[in-house]
Amino acid sequence: REVLETLKVPIVEVEGHEADDAIATLASRAAGGGLQAVIVTADRDFFQVVRPGIEVMFNRRGISDIVRYDERAVTERFSLPPERYRDFVALKGDTSDNIPGVPGVGDKTAARLVQEFGSVEELLGRTAELKGRLRENVEAAGETLLRNKELVRLETDLAVDVRPEECRMGEWDRDEVRRLFNSLEFRTLFERLEEIQRSRPSVAAAELDLEAVSGAALDRLVAEDGAKAVAVRGRGRVECVAISSGGGRAVYCEGTSERIGAFLADPGAPKWVHDAKELETAVRSAGGTVEGVAFDTLLAGYLLDPAQPGYPLRDLCLEHLGADFLGEADEESEGQLFGEPWKEAAAEAAAVALLAPVMEERIERAGLGYLLHEVELPLAGVLARMQARGVALDVGYLEEMAGSARDRMATLQREIHRLAGEEFNLNSPPQLRTVLYEKLGLSPGKRTPKGQLSTDASVLEKLREDHPIVDLLLQWRELDKLNSTYLEALPRLVDPATGRIHTTFNQVVAATGRLSSANPNLQNIPVRGEEGRRIRRAFVSGAPDRLLLVADYSQIELRIMAHLSGDEGLAEAFASGHDIHTATAARVFGLPEDQVDPGTRSRAKMVNYGLAYGMNAYGLASRLGIAPDEAQEFIDAYFEGFPKIREYLDRQVARAAAEGFTETLLGRRRYIPELQAANPRVRDLGRRMALNAPIQGGASDVFKLAMIRVDRALDGTGLDCQMLLTVHDELVFEVADADVEQAGKLVQAEMESAYELSVPLRADVGWGANWAEAVP
Repeated sequence: REVLETLKVPIVEVEGHEADDAIATLASRAAGGGLQAVIVTADRDFFQVVRPGIEVMFNRRGISDIVRYDERAVTERFSLPPERYRDFVALKGDTSDNIPGVPGVGDKTAARLVQEFGSVEELLGRTAELKGRLRENVEAAGETLLRNKELVRLETDLAVDVRPEECRMGEWDRDEVRRLFNSLEFRTLFERLEEIQRSRPSVAAAELDLEAVSGAALDRLVAEDGAKAVAVRGRGRVECVAISSGGGRAVYCEGTSERIGAFLADPGAPKWVHDAKELETAVRSAGGTVEGVAFDTLLAGYLLDPAQPGYPLRDLCLEHLGADFLGEADEESEGQLFGEPWKEAAAEAAAVALLAPVMEERIERAGLGYLLHEVELPLAGVLARMQARGVALDVGYLEEMAGSARDRMATLQREIHRLAGEEFNLNSPPQLRTVLYEKLGLSPGKRTPKGQLSTDASVLEKLREDHPIVDLLLQWRELDKLNSTYLEALPRLVDPATGRIHTTFNQVVAATGRLSSANPNLQNIPVRGEEGRRIRRAFVSGAPDRLLLVADYSQIELRIMAHLSGDEGLAEAFASGHDIHTATAARVFGLPEDQVDPGTRSRAKMVNYGLAYGMNAYGLASRLGIAPDEAQEFIDAYFEGFPKIREYLDRQVARAAAEGFTETLLGRRRYIPELQAANPRVRDLGRRMALNAPIQGGASDVFKLAMIRVDRALDGTGLDCQMLLTVHDELVFEVADADVEQAGKLVQAEMESAYELSVPLRADVGWGANWAEAVP
């Protein structure tokens, strides 16, 4: 019953009657109303109700041997019409229903008697026409035959308080079903159920009505009240605009107009879109703005299922509408779905108008409305503006670094070849294997998935002390990566029109909610160390009278863990304002803080961060270079000092296993089917994800709220300060010299008040002529 209720399958019950009677009544009522009813059953009694409008889908052996019976099929099977099936069963009996038949009467005899006499009642009145033992047995049966016939009868006129059109599967809540199926250990049924849900069409036909109209006609449409789906095409200028109010119809026109521009910029005109950030980017490149985005199907798809590799509009239509409106792109149209950019925009608008109301209902049902409307949608505009501003780059400095790196690489290569006794391609794993493991006799102890000896960095690191060639190889690799990834690549990404780099921020990639970037990927720049500092030195302010301002959250993930766990010891460590890792080590080992040496502090730091990522004793031992037993002792001591952290972590994994997902401070979900896997390694991966997602995702929530607050605060002050970049837990701004101190105080205040935790948020700020100098 709980499964049916959760799946929104209507349940019909009639006091004092079996389900068979209710089913027969519903089928008869449906057929009487002009519907086609099919009864799916393994109960032969339903053959009696077969008639025009009612068929029986009968599973003879399991669910793989199914036969569909209409009137003709029943007659051919039993040599009797459906209305005589009760007489047939009364004579031959049915052991499954404990109905005794007439001794000596099987299928053939029962069918022959009903054919000859028409009914049991007529047969009992004419037994004199029978002979021998058959006559004796029929006469002896007497009232039993009549009772048998009544027992088989299905009632078709019960007072069932339900209409046939109400007997349909409703829209079930995926998370409720997931929780129930997990608790019942239905490990594979949920995936099969989702396939069924995706295949259920909720839209009548996958056809769109796309119409080209004049600019004036489009102007009239945008003047009407109500939410509209909007799509544009163009870069540098808006080449076309398409609008849909629903029903699969969209109108479009080439170019734009003053009224359309005003409509896009009007915060009071609600708009549905797919990818708000890119819409605003396109419109901004043409000199316009976008306000009033009320729903974004791309962001909604991401929030509903954050682990997907992407959220194309076509896939979302298939999943949520059960219809493919857009189809595959035609190769001859160079990737355009309908061959022309304006028709493609119109198709997008029409599809979004159909999709948005359905997805919005599911967003609200999952409790994701706040995240979408108050976090992700406002953030899309912030990111679009950051992309448009870009950041200045010192190209000359990078070219000088690249030249120096190439010289150093050449020197290293010559020395490596000398030590190897031959020249070889340093980027060729087969050649490198031959030199290291066959010629020099080194032993890596690790193989690739294909069984070959590994030459990856983790293996070479362990061999660094075994031969001087290894250290040189690692140095060469580091310079090669630095050169190809940054020194030579970054200058090529400078936009000649602006003289700046315009990275693209990815809002719907990381399952935890973290932002990432591409072209260039700024997340890969090392946070610490000389290499990262030198790269950041190349990012500069855009003019001599301007500076870069950097604001960085301090230990935000540990503060999130302290808040979620409610551990008083960790909260006190933060409230004291002392170094958190020193304070942690002091509490674990019962030492005064001034007696905590750097090695002990380092261990405490490793555990502080490692536990949030599900690190076990083996992982800690590997990182600290100690025995697993010693690492476990350290972890046990840590949990003794902070007992509520262990309770929280255990509780988090148990809840994720039961419900199938984790939630952050703001309700951001991450689904973890790995916790239900049969493979222990996969389950362990799921455990680490369950520990990490609420903490890293919570940090992401707070960081996004901070970006929105800072953006709004700066907009209202008139300070000459613009947000440019976000990397890890940092925000990078470009600010006029005269405004830097005031801007720094504002940014710090807004970041520290972005969300109220049980421990204080702390943001540090710094500024300088370049990113490296602007260290908080």
